Amino acid sequence: MRKINEAFLHFLWKNQQLTGVQVTSPGRSVRVLDPGTHNQDAGPDFFNAKVEIDHTLWAGNVEIHINASDWIRHGHSNDPTYNSVILHVVCFNDCEIRRQDGGTIPMAMIRFPGMMWDRYDQLMRSDQWIPCQEKLREIAPLHVVQWTSSLMVQKLQEKTAMLRKTMDNLHGHWDAILSHLLFRSFGIPVNTTPFEMLSLALPYPMLLRNRNDLFSLEAILFGQAGMLTITLSHDKYTEGLMQEYSRFAARIAHPSIPGHMWKYMRMRPSSFPSLRIAQLAALISQRYPLHHRLETWPGIKELTGLFRIRAGDYWNNHYQLGKDAASSTKVPGCEFIRSIIINCIVPYTFFFGKVNKKQNFCDYAIGLLEKLPAENNRILKKWNMYGIGSSTAFDSQALLYLYKNYCTEKRCLVCQFGNSVLLDQ
Repeated sequence: MRKINEAFLHFLWKNQQLTGVQVTSPGRSVRVLDPGTHNQDAGPDFFNAKVEIDHTLWAGNVEIHINASDWIRHGHSNDPTYNSVILHVVCFNDCEIRRQDGGTIPMAMIRFPGMMWDRYDQLMRSDQWIPCQEKLREIAPLHVVQWTSSLMVQKLQEKTAMLRKTMDNLHGHWDAILSHLLFRSFGIPVNTTPFEMLSLALPYPMLLRNRNDLFSLEAILFGQAGMLTITLSHDKYTEGLMQEYSRFAARIAHPSIPGHMWKYMRMRPSSFPSLRIAQLAALISQRYPLHHRLETWPGIKELTGLFRIRAGDYWNNHYQLGKDAASSTKVPGCEFIRSIIINCIVPYTFFFGKVNKKQNFCDYAIGLLEKLPAENNRILKKWNMYGIGSSTAFDSQALLYLYKNYCTEKRCLVCQFGNSVLLDQ
């Protein structure tokens, strides 16, 4: 049996799943009118709670511990932030607690149903794909819709926080921010990091200045990607790229990326990073700058056309530099373009709307997810197997986020699916 933890006690208090709350002083009564707002940051565990102690209404903050002495162990005795605590809730009363001014803080001991802990313990001990998989079909459809919608808001907010840092690094240049996101999306899933590094290693103005010369763009991109130095077989085209890159290298402040960072193993040739860079060069050449193209809120068909760009002629017979391949026209596939829309256009337009207080851009971003079909991968197949399907990219993105950020971490106490199982709803 696992030891009771504070997170579980927070869950009980927040959902008021208690069989009893008793103030430690004999004869005193306590009634919880409002458990308050759960605080996820520093400070007391619950803000703005309302409790009635001996028929007197108290409003303020609540701190929860397993042992009363944890108050001292956590350093709250000398922290003025905790002077506003109106009730100290514990499982075990092993000492008296006072505020900085010497006043005693009312303390209450809680009791809860043993079956609630048994359910939680079972979830935490589970070695299944996700702890609650056998109970998913029992969750009310309305709860599924509400939770997935909330998850998408969380995900977009996380992206917004990430892009604020990017915005500072790129001095608020919207096209540069969009370009950075586009580079990242060309590397998803396994080459995201080197593509992001490539974006940061290339000044955006240089890309714009050379967008009318595809060969120069390719030389700059492949050179900074470190691919020209690791190419084992040099053909005439590759040697030309090396010579062209030498003209630009001294003007680029950032060093090139170590070539070994690019991953090719267990990938289809159409997803090789070398081909993706060639397609990206063609896109820069024919479509940059991109921001103004989004101001009219293009639909899925228009966005698909925007990114359906053919790589240069050399790539008709190559997937990698210096290695011949069967002849075929190299254009991004529909699935890859949908990935660009999901991982680049959606977070960018949502972020642009938030920063500039233009709700129509935020609505446009969410609308794109609702119009795109759901992705199809092993994780989503598993969700569907256990009764949680997805018909749009809005649904599938929420479920992928849920799996990565909640299920694999066993964060059942803050997951609505986990809560449904624990509360047996």
